[in-house]
Amino acid sequence: MSQKEKGIFDILFDFFRSVKLTISLLILLAIVSIIGTVIKQNAPSDEYIRHYGSGLYNVLDFFNIFDMYHSWWFSAILLLLVINLIACSLHRLPGVWRQIFPDSEAKELDDSMLKALPYVERINLPNPGGIKEEEIRSHLRKLFNSPRRIEGQSSVTLYSEKGRFSRLGVYITHLSVILILVGGLAGSLFGFRGFVNVLEGETVDQIILRTKESDMIKPIPFSIRCDDFRVTFYDLDRPEKHVKEYSSDLTILENGKEVFKKTIEVNHPLHYKGLAFYQSSYGEIHEVTLGVQSKNGKEKTLLKVLEGETVPIPNSKVLVRVLKYAPQVHNFGEGVQVALLQHDQSPKTVWLLKERPEFDQKRGDEFILTLEGTSTREYTGLQVTKDPGVWIVWIGCSLMIIGFIFSFFFSHQRIWINVPSGVVDEIVLAGSTNKNKVGFEKKFERLVEEIRRKSLEFRVRI
Repeated sequence: MSQKEKGIFDILFDFFRSVKLTISLLILLAIVSIIGTVIKQNAPSDEYIRHYGSGLYNVLDFFNIFDMYHSWWFSAILLLLVINLIACSLHRLPGVWRQIFPDSEAKELDDSMLKALPYVERINLPNPGGIKEEEIRSHLRKLFNSPRRIEGQSSVTLYSEKGRFSRLGVYITHLSVILILVGGLAGSLFGFRGFVNVLEGETVDQIILRTKESDMIKPIPFSIRCDDFRVTFYDLDRPEKHVKEYSSDLTILENGKEVFKKTIEVNHPLHYKGLAFYQSSYGEIHEVTLGVQSKNGKEKTLLKVLEGETVPIPNSKVLVRVLKYAPQVHNFGEGVQVALLQHDQSPKTVWLLKERPEFDQKRGDEFILTLEGTSTREYTGLQVTKDPGVWIVWIGCSLMIIGFIFSFFFSHQRIWINVPSGVVDEIVLAGSTNKNKVGFEKKFERLVEEIRRKSLEFRVRI
């Protein structure tokens, strides 16, 4: 059929089933993966601008190079590869299906078949009827399967085959790749990866998603509590300590009730309602006690604030955020840096010194802040992931193993043996296989030798 005679569907189908398209897509994916490895993904914008300059940054950002695995064009490449694999499979599957489930029964071995089959052997019989049909059937059963008997005019053809379904191995592998790609797309489009730090004894019901511009808070449909956190070290007689392992006792709560508990370690996460919590990091955080007192000298209010936390100052429109704690500030002793936040005003950053409580009076505000004390608390760092396609990927990987086993360890082997029913002085054996020709040749030669040996034994008995 010429290109002009083809319809639009046939043209598109020929394009999508093209092996050239498969090779082109695989090469393109390899190039993109190299770029994604060389260029750091999902880093802050300032880091990219410092490295590439604002002009090149804008061009690369327009094409989503800094988050390419979630870009529309990367998903389009994977989707195109899925369509390509489906089209290739649909194009070749009908022919293979007819070989697995033929429309008609096996035919008698004739001259036309002998010319087409790759393995043909003739055994001259020293005496007509020198070997019984049942003996040939017995040898076939040992090396292949129980044969079918096909009656002919002057002979009987015994037909045996083995491993018909091995022809589906390549299509099972195709299906596995499609499932892995679909699972990857589902995870990329509908999944996420975030983190959360949970203090011992504290409960959280939201996580943080890290983006190029800023961190985004995302609620989760339940609460998680850290009951205990443990770190063990190697027993080394050295000043520095080397961590052996660390673990967290976590509890899931719904509507205030405990519903699930688990101790997690590195590579042993907690799974609940589609979310996975991995032990990722740990550390200590300072809890700062701030004193707030108005200028008229009324009673001092104490606020307990964690590093990085923002709280409102009582009887004021100002928020205070603890930025960092320092054990020594220019030989004035321990101190803490805070930021004062107020609507429509730039943040004010000040230091509060524990040994100099009067230091904040110089700011001249309506209230005075003092550092009353500090304490440290341990926290566990959890990586939180949601990947709705992970089970699709696992099914795909399992099917890939099955497909590889079918493809590499099994083959479709067929044997025809023409046994004379009259006064004929030879037996004809023919066979074929779709792969593993060396192994099939050995079995075929073994079958020929055993039948030849049986015919010679009959001659000796005679």
